[in-house]
Amino acid sequence: MSRQGPADAPGGDELAERIAIGLLTWTFPAELVDRVLARTGRTEQRTRLLPARVVVYFVMALCLFPGLKYERVAELLSQGLVWRLGGTTDCPVPTAAALSRARARLGPEPLCELFAARAAMTVPGPGYRGLRVLSVDRAWFDVADSEENLAHFAPPPADAACAAAPGARGREPGTPRVQVVALADDAGRTIVDARIGAAADRVVVLARPLLRGTRRGDLVLAGFATAGARSWCTARHHGAELLWCVPADAEFPRHAVLSDGSYRSVLDEAGDCDSEDGTLAAPVRVLERTVDGRRLRLVTSLLDPAEAPADELAALFASRWRFAGALAEMTAGRSGDTGPALRARTVRGVEQEVWGHLLVHQALAALLRPETVLRETVRAAEPSALPARVVRVLRGRSGPSGPDRPARRVG
Repeated sequence: MSRQGPADAPGGDELAERIAIGLLTWTFPAELVDRVLARTGRTEQRTRLLPARVVVYFVMALCLFPGLKYERVAELLSQGLVWRLGGTTDCPVPTAAALSRARARLGPEPLCELFAARAAMTVPGPGYRGLRVLSVDRAWFDVADSEENLAHFAPPPADAACAAAPGARGREPGTPRVQVVALADDAGRTIVDARIGAAADRVVVLARPLLRGTRRGDLVLAGFATAGARSWCTARHHGAELLWCVPADAEFPRHAVLSDGSYRSVLDEAGDCDSEDGTLAAPVRVLERTVDGRRLRLVTSLLDPAEAPADELAALFASRWRFAGALAEMTAGRSGDTGPALRARTVRGVEQEVWGHLLVHQALAALLRPETVLRETVRAAEPSALPARVVRVLRGRSGPSGPDRPARRVG
């Protein structure tokens, strides 16, 4: 069954909507957008009704207002840009067809580059014992079931069979999906790197370039299902420390039991950084703890319990920020059985829209910084007129995905 696109939502307070657009232009100033357009070869030789810079903001606005049609989003964008920059305008609102063509001309590359440029500005927050804490996680978007999307994003047959099983959230078998594997700053609760893939792509392959981007002074939290055992050596080669969750039935030889109950062991098949046959066994420390009633089995490259006690590591991992929850909140009413799919009906359009959602998340994360002047302006607006995701973030939350994390009970 073909899924329908968004319908017009009830009108709200125009000032609040313009403030929401102002959040985008404040986070991504025109000068930064223009530099990105120049680097990606999108600088235009003639004046258009929809210049590339405006289309970048339009894609982000589509993700900020997921329930509105193209023309209404374009109208809000026009009003918001004028309000932000001052002055008046009599420019006509482009048609949906013109907006679609403008999106196709722009492509996903400028938004990907803009995301990377903003991520490079991220100031690491307080970490764990001098280490910056990063998390690898994965999220999914259901996409429109156009012919092109079905050919590229359709899940493998095994996944389609699972979708048809009882309790599979009502997803139709063969629903095309795009996956996002990302690296997030735990303290700032913001995504700093990401890769986009089809449902059939192996998550460990998508995660590997993220791990290559880590460095000494980082502590990377992940699950073996996401990062893969052979990715361990990749991350360690670049100097990062690791704390990864492993299955309960994974076997590790006990080489030496340590003072906090953890023990030294080796992780076989960890990678081929220094071994021609790929059978390098990396030294690790294994710890098992129950945190708030949940049993965790973790392996870490932090081998000294005096410098990284097992109880601290278990509590840190249990409270790690899961960006998948943030993206689920960002796309509330647009994914799976909760509403229509992403708008785009082409592969490049889907990629562009995903980067748009990640950029909106960056804007929300920036809004939550204590020194953000715009934050109080947004708080003063009428909540019922603001985009739902902005309201959720501002209701006493310290991050785009939820409230401050409570203290964990470790046993």
